[in-house]
Amino acid sequence: MHAQAADALSVTFSPDARALHAGQLARQATGGDMEAFEELVRRLQRRVYGFAYQHLRDVNEAQDLAQEIFVKLYRNVARYDETRPFEPWFWKLAANTTINYRRKRVPIPTDQIVDRAVAPGVDDHDSELIDALAQLDPAYRLPVLLHYYADLPVDQVAASMRLTVAATKSRLHRARALLRNALAEADERNSQQST
Repeated sequence: MHAQAADALSVTFSPDARALHAGQLARQATGGDMEAFEELVRRLQRRVYGFAYQHLRDVNEAQDLAQEIFVKLYRNVARYDETRPFEPWFWKLAANTTINYRRKRVPIPTDQIVDRAVAPGVDDHDSELIDALAQLDPAYRLPVLLHYYADLPVDQVAASMRLTVAATKSRLHRARALLRNALAEADERNSQQST
């Protein structure tokens, strides 16, 4: 079975494409290499969808937003400055696309409940965390999502948001405090309801 998967991968894209860094793939995509662009999308696909879902909390909307982010990447990959790291540039593009996407939409209801059929394995604490994240001001939610969901180091989050590392750390610290308070309040409500 693993051999079949390896054969399928070798047919889909060359082994050389798998070994390249995201910045190299972006450079090749700028030159019109569709295989490099497709590999770049494959590498980012899960993280972008997770990022979109955490912002929108709706499977279909998250898929639409992820697709829009990749369309923006395709249209703007030529603007990527090869002398700088790719990921901060990309996540800034993703963040801006997300902000614009949300502005076009009707605001998300704050009392929306996570659909367990859509998000299997989400327990009450996770759904409370998702709700608490949705309540955060975007200035705090975006660094949290970039750092914890997109797995960017703090310096890349700072570069993506055009902030200093100190300001980014401060926002992450404040966001964690706000989330802790929101989760403590939710736990207290749940314990009062169960008694």
